[in-house]
Amino acid sequence: MNNQKNIVITGATDGIGLAAAVSIARKGYRIGLVGRNPQKGAIAREKIISLTGNDQLDFFEADLSSIKNVKSLAEQIKTKYSSLDVLLNNAGGANRYKIITEEGLEKTFATNQMNYFVLTTELLGLLSETSGSRIVNVASNAHIGSTIDYSNINAEKEYSFWKAYCVSKLMNLMFTYRLASIQDKVSVNALHPGFVDTNIAGNEGNFIKKIVKFGSKIFARSVEDGADSSIYLSTSDEVEGVSGQYYFKCKPIKSSKISYDQNQWDQIWSICEDFKQNILNEK
Repeated sequence: MNNQKNIVITGATDGIGLAAAVSIARKGYRIGLVGRNPQKGAIAREKIISLTGNDQLDFFEADLSSIKNVKSLAEQIKTKYSSLDVLLNNAGGANRYKIITEEGLEKTFATNQMNYFVLTTELLGLLSETSGSRIVNVASNAHIGSTIDYSNINAEKEYSFWKAYCVSKLMNLMFTYRLASIQDKVSVNALHPGFVDTNIAGNEGNFIKKIVKFGSKIFARSVEDGADSSIYLSTSDEVEGVSGQYYFKCKPIKSSKISYDQNQWDQIWSICEDFKQNILNEK
């Protein structure tokens, strides 16, 4: 048991995030559980304690589709922890219909990519000060076959819930690879959890949930199985110092050819940084 290690897990109140939290709690980590719903947070906390006996659990309430909310979350985490060993960016979603947030971002892009970008860049200083620290980004093989239309980042021209989700997962990979390429104090890796029956559709009704359930029955990965690479990349000594890789079932795999386009890495980074600064600088 090593109670000195701290990990923050987004989307930790159900699905893959909760399964990862349970396993990592058994290893003695202090865990920051990030979720939208305090009631679900309390239930998740009690479940983890009952299953593991580890009560070193902190809940952070956050709407991860809001850049300002993510910035506030990062400040809370930096106040709470003097060191951070792992940031597990797990939270994501898909929206059946086009939703533009109050900050002017298409919600799937805001939740799945801008959330990762803002929380990671805001916590990078704290992570860099912690020896052997790690960033783990949950991506998906749904990215395969996707390309990014830079004139449609906010669904200015059209919106497809599945296309928006797939593109956001491609952005997750490009962000992972770019970050891994520019710094060496923190390892940065991504993973494909497999097709898992989770609450990815949130409150978006039965349509997307039926698709997810149909897919999960075909591909048959449990939530616990889906969390395997998240747990492995967050805690295993085998991947200490490994960075810029993409994993499935705890093994490195190749992502799509376009995901390795370094010009697009820079383009995505620049777009995310511009959105971040413009929104945070709004009065």
